[in-house]
Amino acid sequence: MGCGCGDNDGCGARNEAQPDDIARSAMARIPHKILVMSGKGGVGKTTVAVNLAYAFAARGLQVGIVDADLHGPDVPWMTGVEGVAAEGAQNVLMPIETIAGVKVLSIASFLPSSDSPVIWRGPAKAGVLAQFLGQGDWEGTDLLVVDCPPGTGDEPLSIAQMVPDADGAVIVTSPQGVSLLDSRKCVGFARKLDLPVLGIVENFAGFVCPGCGRSIDLFKRGGGEKAAGELGVPFLGRIPITEAVVEAGDSGFPLVASKPDDPASRAMDAIASVLEQGWKDAGNGRQEGQGEPEAADGKSLRIGIPSEDEGGLDAIVSGHFGHAPVVTVVEIEDGAIREVRAERNPGAADHQPGAMPRFLQSLGVHVVLTGSMGERAKTMFDSFGIRVVGGASGTVRDVVEAWQRGRLAGWTPCAHHEGGHDHGGCGGHGEGHGCGHHDEV
Repeated sequence: MGCGCGDNDGCGARNEAQPDDIARSAMARIPHKILVMSGKGGVGKTTVAVNLAYAFAARGLQVGIVDADLHGPDVPWMTGVEGVAAEGAQNVLMPIETIAGVKVLSIASFLPSSDSPVIWRGPAKAGVLAQFLGQGDWEGTDLLVVDCPPGTGDEPLSIAQMVPDADGAVIVTSPQGVSLLDSRKCVGFARKLDLPVLGIVENFAGFVCPGCGRSIDLFKRGGGEKAAGELGVPFLGRIPITEAVVEAGDSGFPLVASKPDDPASRAMDAIASVLEQGWKDAGNGRQEGQGEPEAADGKSLRIGIPSEDEGGLDAIVSGHFGHAPVVTVVEIEDGAIREVRAERNPGAADHQPGAMPRFLQSLGVHVVLTGSMGERAKTMFDSFGIRVVGGASGTVRDVVEAWQRGRLAGWTPCAHHEGGHDHGGCGGHGEGHGCGHHDEV
């Protein structure tokens, strides 16, 4: 595992922010981010992504769409901006604005023609996605919908790592067995990366005859709901096939905007309502961490300390943050310790970037006390609204007492940014003195 500074050839100084760091920082300023995924192609994933975006735009939100399907970029076609060239200046990419006010950024807008293929390997694709996320002009955007390509390859992995505080993934499937098999892999992918699964959408759930209105289950029915139940994730709803949804996809006028009374349109609008209600239930989503964090009741505060064992207050602070075996959670209320519990770190053995902030957020942690932390890692914690405090060493008891007395006041970048580890600052990698920058959080 690298040091987290972006220099894979060693721990030299980093003079410029890396593209993925810039992307994470930009994404932290957008309140809501949804990744639309599918285990295989041909299940109507882009149709769902585009119509969800338009459904939220109709609710008054400023919405953007990132077309992450670099080899099959269909979002411009479906939103009526196919053939419109994108513009950029001074490291800023200007998304194309549709008639409905939805902003679109797609590789299709940078190609010489609609027939031009994109023949790239993984690193090139990750670089372009970092530009879309980090250099796109998303100022004022309330929701960003990312239309991922099918499967669990380079593009979804890059997006998940560059948007660590995403609301989660919407997984689109069709009712037949082979699609459900692949959608299960999507759920496994999301769980591996600690990406919340917002739910499964069952598309092509019956054909509605335009003449008599009778529904015919061409691709079976109920498979998506069954899979959601078996996997323990929400079922967001099913979308029928209608003549109007097919026409809307080719016309450039998404169905929820052009024919809101169509059965498929109503189904997609209902899915948007479910997602919106989830935000309200969670307190309107996560906000970028600024200033002193507070608990929901304004009195108690939960502190997370990476630890070597389950010794509670007597546990030693771990020197390797991401791979710490345990996180000791200390709850303080009215200045006194009310509860101490040890939580095993599920990503200790096979850690993934973004896993630790998401894990600590699930524990309700407001403040992290650690030895030191690289700038990249801190940026990710900031995006989750979790404050990072450095300078921690010794036992958990020592660290908490030092924090309460104001001896641990803030965060200072690890000294390797100033000229390497031999110049001090990180304290080495012994017990309680690791800098933590050798682990991507």
